[in-house]
Amino acid sequence: MIEYKKVKRKVSVGSNPGEKFYADIVRGQTVELDEIYKDMTDLTSLSRGDAMNAIDTLTQLFSKYFRSGRNVNLGQFGRFRIYLNATAVDTLEEVTADTIKNPTVRFTMGKELKKSVYDTPKVLSKTANNVYKEENGTVENP
Repeated sequence: MIEYKKVKRKVSVGSNPGEKFYADIVRGQTVELDEIYKDMTDLTSLSRGDAMNAIDTLTQLFSKYFRSGRNVNLGQFGRFRIYLNATAVDTLEEVTADTIKNPTVRFTMGKELKKSVYDTPKVLSKTANNVYKEENGTVENP
């Protein structure tokens, strides 16, 4: 299940600015590599060393592909695409590699993974106190 909390934010753009309320995710624990290795060995015939080698090799291959400007498509898992964040300039001649702030990689889920995430029940958290966040950093209970 995906837990959410209610938050208040100040919206300053759009046709209806002002204080608005949103659902915001309550982040659970991050899954670390050790847990992934264990689950891979439990669900497959791979040994822990095989699982570690597979992930390590995949990391090296992604690095190789990204350094050569290529995107990576992993089928039902999803796609990894390179994007550039750049400073806007006034003339075509001013556009150089120096105007690139930093390249990033974005992940887009594949169809099956997306369906799995979208179909996961969303429930209001009982432990997050459902606090509203004020713009100045103070917190108030609903």
